[in-house]
Amino acid sequence: MRADRGKPILAVCGKGGVGKTACCALLAHVLLEAGVRPLLLIDADPVGGLSSAIGERAGKTIASVRESLIASARTADDAEKARLAIDLDYLVMEALVERDGYSLFAMGHNQEKGCYCPVNTLLRQAIDLIVGPFSAVLIDAEAGIEQINRQVTQRVSRILVVTDGSTRSAETLRVISDMVGKVPVSVIANRSTESGPAVLPEGAELAGTIPEDDQLRRFDREDRPLWELPPQNPAVGAVRGIAQALGFKI
Repeated sequence: MRADRGKPILAVCGKGGVGKTACCALLAHVLLEAGVRPLLLIDADPVGGLSSAIGERAGKTIASVRESLIASARTADDAEKARLAIDLDYLVMEALVERDGYSLFAMGHNQEKGCYCPVNTLLRQAIDLIVGPFSAVLIDAEAGIEQINRQVTQRVSRILVVTDGSTRSAETLRVISDMVGKVPVSVIANRSTESGPAVLPEGAELAGTIPEDDQLRRFDREDRPLWELPPQNPAVGAVRGIAQALGFKI
């Protein structure tokens, strides 16, 4: 972890459809309730699900910052290009949505077709730039392994892999565990009736399980912020236990 060696920087990963974003949103809510503030939330999935799940809407995003820089650079002379490099820090900070107790930083949609590599690179640089003042950082990573391939998550202190009991999610867990090297991997079994995956990759540990929950599913279907779930909701209670397992005082 290069950004800040003493700071919890957690990236929530997993196969698409396992409930990764919901887990990330609930974990953020539990941490805020426990006083882990200020908390930085990074919506690193181009779909932007975390912003919606917590009832926020990002204005400027990493993608829009990059497009603004490209547009300016097309007509800039050498002196202006040098100034643009300095302006990057300012533009990145402009994309930060600041609230009481937390801030949100979103990747956004790339308007250009093709690879997200340049946006992922800018996201990696932005993470280094802005994490300093925060007590903890929680990243809702892109579904699959692309951002791990692009080393966006090389700054994190722990990878949280969400699984749903399916063979494909178990395979994604195995691939991620093989790719992240020495970064610790914790597993969250979502929508699970079991105690967790029968077999974990070497070095991975089970952080906890989240039960299937009709109320959470209804909130998600109606696009209601998951932070409005009542404190006694079973999924919220399960995430409190997961936060404790990750070392937070809840």
